[in-house]
Amino acid sequence: MSESLTLRYLLEFSMIIPAVIFAILPVLDDLRFKSSTANITEGILLVCLVLLGAFIRAKFMLSSVFIVVPYAVLFFILYIMLVNTSPGRKFFCFFNSLMLCTFCPLYTVFLMAPIEKENAIWYTTGLFTLESSIVYISLALVIGAIFFKTLYVKLPMLMKQEYIGSVWDFLFLVPLFMTVLMWWSIPIHPDLAMVGRLRPTALIFLWLILMMILLLYHVFWWTAMKITEGAKLQEENTLLTMESKRYEELRSYMDKTRELRHDFRQHILVISQLSGSGNLTELQNYLAQINDGWDKSYAGYCDNIAVDAVASYYTAFAESHETKIDWNLNLPHNLPLKEAEYCVILGNLLENALRAVNTLPKEQRYVNVISSLLSDTIIGISIDNPFSGKMKFGRNGLPCSDREGHGIGLVSVLNTVKRYNGSMNITTKKNTFSVDIVLHCNAGQSA
Repeated sequence: MSESLTLRYLLEFSMIIPAVIFAILPVLDDLRFKSSTANITEGILLVCLVLLGAFIRAKFMLSSVFIVVPYAVLFFILYIMLVNTSPGRKFFCFFNSLMLCTFCPLYTVFLMAPIEKENAIWYTTGLFTLESSIVYISLALVIGAIFFKTLYVKLPMLMKQEYIGSVWDFLFLVPLFMTVLMWWSIPIHPDLAMVGRLRPTALIFLWLILMMILLLYHVFWWTAMKITEGAKLQEENTLLTMESKRYEELRSYMDKTRELRHDFRQHILVISQLSGSGNLTELQNYLAQINDGWDKSYAGYCDNIAVDAVASYYTAFAESHETKIDWNLNLPHNLPLKEAEYCVILGNLLENALRAVNTLPKEQRYVNVISSLLSDTIIGISIDNPFSGKMKFGRNGLPCSDREGHGIGLVSVLNTVKRYNGSMNITTKKNTFSVDIVLHCNAGQSA
């Protein structure tokens, strides 16, 4: 076998490397193994697969399809196992990589058709000439440069947005369809690419398609960011509404207290007269009337105004559903993280807990909430509540209940916990559901 032919086989199968890179870039934060040893092992494995593919191709003169398809299936299985995210996101990233790599041989055939027309090996094996092989790999590098920011920055941001999580369940069909279409469009012989105006039209049209795909990704990213901003704004408005309601409660309490202070002098005179006359029965009746007219005292849950408002809101909500919430909030006036994000975590967990206990008998409806600063930059949250039914855990580590609605909001909580490099531990023991969260905050994340 000539050195030129060997090099062409190696270049053909070296496309495996950019394909893996395109698939891994969007999910770097979700890899199950991130150590340097794992990276070295993966690199060695890729090189071995390239060499093995080239050897089999040369030894048995098989069509590349008989090697590429098994490789694709193998990579797909490994990708599903090594990436820790939802199936829809995995499928999208994998088929997006295939789509970008399939573009390279398709465009190369049309671009190098005049040269490949004289390539006798093409008609038996479909192998490119050395010049076309270099163009083939160069196209992969160009596409990698064009799509790098999209793959490395924007797609990871998109996949962390819980507000568009359901989109990925069907969005992967787009790159899958484009991959099949591009593969089907590769001319069987270079002669077919030279028919009429097909070649110049294809060279322009294919590049426009690639740019259109890039543009659609940017539009999708921009739209998703706007949806996320709108959702966060809605959360902040909800928090402001809670704070406003809590303020009205406090003002009403202060007004009542002021009124009681004003009337207190008259009460003292009556009490003095009744006690002086020794009429204890009348004194007791009068004191009972005063006590009945006295409202409950103002219950502050913690020093932080926003968290106090959330606690007050959910306490009132729980009481309306005959549920008791036991609060133990040891939080300062200023939190080491954004108040809105902390309140979203607390609110999502409470809604999930209240929804779970709502199906239980009244005497079993309770929620325990504990939160405090573990250090100046570490905050902990612990919530537990009883539940009925069976609890199963999905691949993302979050529970899947047989009862409709249980577990909603935990995806949003988990994403926020990850942003703060924290941990979330969920346990179910004796029909008690517990969530323990630790958030690691720093000056850059503080409110």
